[in-house]
Amino acid sequence: MATQNILQGTLLEVAPVEIFPFEPEKTIDETGIFKYYFVSPLEYGKSKNVNRYLVFGLASFCNHAEKPNAHVKWVENEVGLWSHLVAQKDIKVGEEITLFYTNIDEYAESQKFV
Repeated sequence: MATQNILQGTLLEVAPVEIFPFEPEKTIDETGIFKYYFVSPLEYGKSKNVNRYLVFGLASFCNHAEKPNAHVKWVENEVGLWSHLVAQKDIKVGEEITLFYTNIDEYAESQKFV
């Protein structure tokens, strides 16, 4: 939940990212990490066999929304890959910060077995 009003475009957090290449024989989809990783919308639209990105920050705990109020911008530099959590519209005090889960179809499918 937002503890203060947040303006559109505000950088909410910068967090390091670990990349897990897709490997069918050792997929992290079968672990507890499944609920917390990201996939690239550009990659996912072409194939489900894509890299998984584990963000070591608050973005990993944002819930899904069809019309989210934040998004993740991926930034790579000489140190590695970083997740920038950015407000994509104004967020009011008490409002939940949400993201659009690219792989929501896979996430929904996994909940049938929990």
